[in-house]
Amino acid sequence: MMVVYAISRADLVIIPTSASLLDAVEAVSAIRLVQRQEEAFRIKIPSSILFTKTSAAIRTRTLASIEAELAENKVPVFDVRIHEREAFRAIFAFGGTLSALDPTQVRNIPAAIANAQAFAAEVIEMLHRQSATVAAVA
Repeated sequence: MMVVYAISRADLVIIPTSASLLDAVEAVSAIRLVQRQEEAFRIKIPSSILFTKTSAAIRTRTLASIEAELAENKVPVFDVRIHEREAFRAIFAFGGTLSALDPTQVRNIPAAIANAQAFAAEVIEMLHRQSATVAAVA
C-alpha cells in the first residue's frame, strides 16, 4: 500500500534496473503498476527506467536487446546509465559524498561525479518537462 501511495504522489517515478532480462521484466511490472495508478487516480505519473551497474566501456548485447525491446514497446528509459564504479560503492561503505572521497583510496572519482551529474541533469529536465505540461493544462 505504501508503494502505491508513493507512486500516486510522485512527480517522477524512477525504476532502477540492471542490464539483465529478469530485472527488466520486474522493471516493466513496475511501469505497469504506475500505469494502473494513473488510471485509478486519473492523473499522469511520469516514470522511467534507469539502467544501473552498467559498464562504462562496453555495451553488452543483453543491454542492447533489452533497450531495443523497451523502445519498441515505447517504455520510457533514461538516456543516462549509472555505471558500475567503485566510487558509488565507496559512498555506502564509507559515507559522505563523491567529492569527499579520498582519490588515493578510490579510483576515477571524476568519472563517477560526471555520471551522477548527468543523471541529475536528466532528472531535472524530466521534471521541468512535466511541470511545463502541467502548467499548459492548467
